[in-house]
Amino acid sequence: MPGKIRILFIFLFSFFALYAEGAETGNEEIASKTEERVKSDAKADEKDGKKLGFIAFPVVFYSSDTSAGFGASAVIHKEHYKDEYVSKSNSLAMVFFYTLRNQMLSANVGNLYWNNADWHWKSKLVFKKYPTDFYGIGNGTPASDHEVFEPFTFQFENSVNRRVWKSFYAGLSLSHGYHMLLKKKKDGLADSYFKDHRKNGFISGIGLRLSYDSTDDSFFPTTGSMAEITYQYHPFWLGSRYGFSRVFIDGRTFVKIPIPKFESVLGFQLMFEGVSGNAPLSFLPTIGSKDMMRGYIGDRFRDNYMIAAQTEWRFPIYWRFGGTLFFAAGRVMHNFTDFIFRDLKYGGGFGIRVQLAKKKKINLRFDMGFTPEGFKFYFNLLEAF
Repeated sequence: MPGKIRILFIFLFSFFALYAEGAETGNEEIASKTEERVKSDAKADEKDGKKLGFIAFPVVFYSSDTSAGFGASAVIHKEHYKDEYVSKSNSLAMVFFYTLRNQMLSANVGNLYWNNADWHWKSKLVFKKYPTDFYGIGNGTPASDHEVFEPFTFQFENSVNRRVWKSFYAGLSLSHGYHMLLKKKKDGLADSYFKDHRKNGFISGIGLRLSYDSTDDSFFPTTGSMAEITYQYHPFWLGSRYGFSRVFIDGRTFVKIPIPKFESVLGFQLMFEGVSGNAPLSFLPTIGSKDMMRGYIGDRFRDNYMIAAQTEWRFPIYWRFGGTLFFAAGRVMHNFTDFIFRDLKYGGGFGIRVQLAKKKKINLRFDMGFTPEGFKFYFNLLEAF
């Protein structure tokens, strides 16, 4: 631990020396959120919007589940189109990070818009080797039944989206990849699970995505709503060795509380995820992360379905410092018909925010989450949602 702590402080020092460029969250969403940053920059500076831009910055984060993580990200971008509803940039974002738990991820996301941003092509390439905590299947698994399994995942996804109304897009996607189990505990929970499930094989699927976003800022929204609904189907006739389908719903809304000299924001989020069929273990929905159900160990509960909701009050404190209070509740379910409010898991906590840029609310966040099972600490960039 002392060696890890020294490494963490070295990277924290490097981070603050370069903080003007920021960093992102510790997973494959980093590249996508980086692309959102490009959109925001392009919208803020019309004079330079048509120029080809390049930015690079360090990636530094910490949570009780991943330990310290560090890496780098780079973006090539060029503003393409903006109107009163959207601001879109052609871009290529790349990120790589490594954590002290030997978790590694490389992600590349490209976005291309044409015809006044009415059409959008998105391509994503991900390599991930991620040792993962496992406690068994179900909403009542004991914390003492802890072990680790290590999957490797390769994913290549392409989608074509059409703007159908204002900032509402609909599209189709085609994905290919490979999933492989690298390590598991002998005669453990994961070993028992894989006696009836595949350990490796190709994954191919088609999908449908609907999205809407009327929020006023990519990093710190104060008004508006956003929603995303995706459906993915992985049939054997597409070459997939895993036959399963997945539904994901994410809805968020933000309300500004206009108190003079104390303008704060209330945020609400509802998430649902469901998987049916023979999906890889690491694809099953989970509860517990740095962004939803903070305070629980990462991936603490896992099953076929997950539903969770959270609310967060974000308020100013002094100068560039702000604070948050948050609360979340949710559970995993084996069957879609299970009663949602039975044996709900819940947690709450508080956080401190440090604004890194004067003009944009790109915040460094420190969160402390509490649950009946204990507490967890998180250090990251950008808001939880």
